[in-house]
Amino acid sequence: MRSHAKAAENRTSHPQSLSLVKRFLFIIVICCIQLIYIPTSNRIDGGIEPKLALDVFPVWPVWVVPYVLCYPLWLGSFLWAMFKMDDRMFRSFIMAFIITCAVSVTIFITFPTYVPRAAFSGSDVFTSLLRFIHENWGRYNALPSGHIYITALFAFFYIRWHPRQKLFWILILVIVSLSTLFTAQHYVVDILGGLLVALIGYYLGLRWMGIIDRQARAGNSRLLLPPPS
Repeated sequence: MRSHAKAAENRTSHPQSLSLVKRFLFIIVICCIQLIYIPTSNRIDGGIEPKLALDVFPVWPVWVVPYVLCYPLWLGSFLWAMFKMDDRMFRSFIMAFIITCAVSVTIFITFPTYVPRAAFSGSDVFTSLLRFIHENWGRYNALPSGHIYITALFAFFYIRWHPRQKLFWILILVIVSLSTLFTAQHYVVDILGGLLVALIGYYLGLRWMGIIDRQARAGNSRLLLPPPS
């Protein structure tokens, strides 16, 4: 135990600074792991539909807007972290994403889940976009929701990095969660699963860099909350 704590302390006390190129390459690694989502989302049979009795949400095509706006949000958040996040937190950030994406992809492969395609009437822009998504994007990899665990990881780290943005990121996470339900892309259990794997990845990312150990030694028991500003 002491050797583990000492190793963690050495990583946090004397980390080798990551260059911008290395930061970019680490983000590419994360993207490559997550892109395994694409072939595994196109299964043609098997798996289960993780639908619960409370999954009675209507389809509101307008919710496709926040659903697709996640992609530029993620891109901007990655770029901001790459250029501005301090080295120790960035290492934790990267490790958390690697762990979360790897665990999720493993679940996708070993425990396939799906959401059936929905039928839509109407020709407005929102309905047309949602119909395109349902007809052309893979229906598997429902549990855990990628929209949720990616957005949640950004929320956790950005709240820790900029505590004053807490309400902003909580609102984003709520809106994204609702968008996955009102577009018939996910079920409630998919959202809960996404939050769970994101929390696990977040905790292990902080633990890997010794941030949690250091807070514990300082008497800070709020392990998953932002440190005092």
